Amino acid sequence: MRSYLLILFIAVFGFIYPQTTKDENIAKEYYKQGEFLKASQIFEKIFKKKKIKSIYVKYVDCLIKIQSYNKAERVIKTFYKKTNDPTLLVDLGEIYIKQGEENNANKQFQLAISETKRNSRYMAALGAKFLKTKNYDLALKVYQIAKKEANKPSYSIQIANIYSALGEVSKMYEEIIELLYSYPNYFQTCKNKLRITISDDSENENNQKLKKILIKNIQKNNSYEISKLLVWLFMQEKEFQKALEYEISIDKRIEDNQLDIINLGDISFKNKNYKTAKNAFQYILTQSHKKSYYYEYASIEILNIEFEILLNQKIKQIQQIENLSLTYKSTLDQIGLKSETIFTLKNYCNILSTYLGKEEEAIDLLNQAINNQALNEYDVAICKMELAKILIRKNEIWESTLLYAQVEKKFNEEVIGQQAKFEKTKINYYKGDFEWAQNQLKVLKLSTSKLIANDAMKLSLLISDNLNLDTSSTALLFYAKAELLFEQKKYIDCLQKLNQLTIEFPTHTLIDEVLLKKADVLIAQENYINALNCLEKICLEHQYDILYDDALFYMGQIYEKILEDQTKAKDAYENILLKTPNSIFINEARNKYKLLRKNNFLNLQ
Repeated sequence: MRSYLLILFIAVFGFIYPQTTKDENIAKEYYKQGEFLKASQIFEKIFKKKKIKSIYVKYVDCLIKIQSYNKAERVIKTFYKKTNDPTLLVDLGEIYIKQGEENNANKQFQLAISETKRNSRYMAALGAKFLKTKNYDLALKVYQIAKKEANKPSYSIQIANIYSALGEVSKMYEEIIELLYSYPNYFQTCKNKLRITISDDSENENNQKLKKILIKNIQKNNSYEISKLLVWLFMQEKEFQKALEYEISIDKRIEDNQLDIINLGDISFKNKNYKTAKNAFQYILTQSHKKSYYYEYASIEILNIEFEILLNQKIKQIQQIENLSLTYKSTLDQIGLKSETIFTLKNYCNILSTYLGKEEEAIDLLNQAINNQALNEYDVAICKMELAKILIRKNEIWESTLLYAQVEKKFNEEVIGQQAKFEKTKINYYKGDFEWAQNQLKVLKLSTSKLIANDAMKLSLLISDNLNLDTSSTALLFYAKAELLFEQKKYIDCLQKLNQLTIEFPTHTLIDEVLLKKADVLIAQENYINALNCLEKICLEHQYDILYDDALFYMGQIYEKILEDQTKAKDAYENILLKTPNSIFINEARNKYKLLRKNNFLNLQ
């Protein structure tokens, strides 16, 4: 008998449940297709057998969509009696709203909140329900009650989200800061929430509000996390100096913030904010032991900054260069030669050979490094690259080519190998082997290094634009020889070659290149007035050519740094902003224009 009943039970329920599942799938398909009446009829049948939340939700939604409000009301009330789930009262309230019974709706909403107070496990669900129905004020009330009972971070996050939805940004910020006080490990979460509301514009209204609230809290409590949040905000705005000031104040309190200051210095350097970067690293020097890693790193980075500033200056001051050279020597003497200082040595040798006429000293230092067994192959390759540059200046072309070939072969797939290949290609360009050079440049234009690819593209265009303009390519050969003479600092010979080109090919497309190269030579000879004449000629006769912005920028530098004519310097930088908005000089020109305009204003007062 028992066996019979068991078999019967299995048979019946084995039939029912597959059938129920099949019906549910059909109802869901109707629901997806918007056939809500058909879906509701099947859901009703299922709901009578399975009174569960998932079926209830779909069933009631179907009834609402077909405007069967009375039936929906009965279903909600029936299910509420069964479950005592106060979130269902929100559904009931929404039904009343659709029928224009707002008072009844509000009664249900308030009842839901009252019931939830007695049964707090429904708090989060009720808050989410109000959020879903966009009852933000009620959702806020629920989460605030929940937060009082149990200060969970999720409640604070939801409160912040609601304030954001209501447009009450200041209250949102206060909530996030309160969360951070209680849960410092939520720092990244807080940043992610704030990032949505702010911009990189320091004058943005929300940025100003957040800054005010953060500073107020720091003055009241001087919290580490809040201070870090303010630093982060300044970094978003690229207000690096202000960020540094707070990082230093943090370091003075906890004495464990130097790595963050170093990171700030690195970011400032990458953004070409050299002043702040130097300030950051100089602070590290004052706070670190001379034998520490931080001290050595900061010393090297300061030199890197000074070197980049030097390279970016068209007008170079000899005293500045000599002082920098002495700093390089003392730093290398103190830290010693190792992988961490190999670029320091490279830059030092560049200064010695390029600006101070101490080529032999540079060659000796580089050869010592190349033969130093403590250095790895990559370090040696860096030294070979710099040595090859110096040998070109000494007209030891074969030796230079050999060094580049060694580096290219050893590091063929790496950036330094591609750079060696490009430099070797330039040598062939200097020699007039334009066809071979073009074949090499085709490969180099696909370099993984953007800098190498751009340099290759520039040289390739120079060759292709001018190679076939005369039958002998004489003009391009003149110009290539002039470029080599300039690299070798044979300025008189370089000018002679450029003048010859101008006389023999007065209408050649190379003329703007010739004028700019003449300006380079004359600046190197400190003949600034004639250099200005060349640059002005480019601006007058070649303003639609690619070198127009170069000419304007160099004019600005001469007027600013040599002739001290701030008005004309400002005009030159302004023309870059107005006439060449895509120029590589645009950011620097903007900064210089702002500074000069400010200085002019102050002088007028």
